[in-house]
Amino acid sequence: MSQEHIELRGSTAIELRRVDRILSELARPALEEDLMTPSTREALAQIGISVGDATRRDLIERLWGRKRSLLRQMSAVDDWGPFQPVA
Repeated sequence: MSQEHIELRGSTAIELRRVDRILSELARPALEEDLMTPSTREALAQIGISVGDATRRDLIERLWGRKRSLLRQMSAVDDWGPFQPVA
């Protein structure tokens, strides 16, 4: 099975990459549920998500909501060809 490289462009694609990167950081197992690196907190703040008293699970849910929204925006442009994004 071959995997094709899909290059995303534009500000929406850049934000989508950021959201994916933060999701992967938050989804990693941690010894303490609330322990989060300062770089992850900073990355969340940069995309407009306030950490506050939110749990990792809450933050992951917010990020998935953002990701779905970004994917809908990108699919509206219809520049995907035969490969539609899914979340």
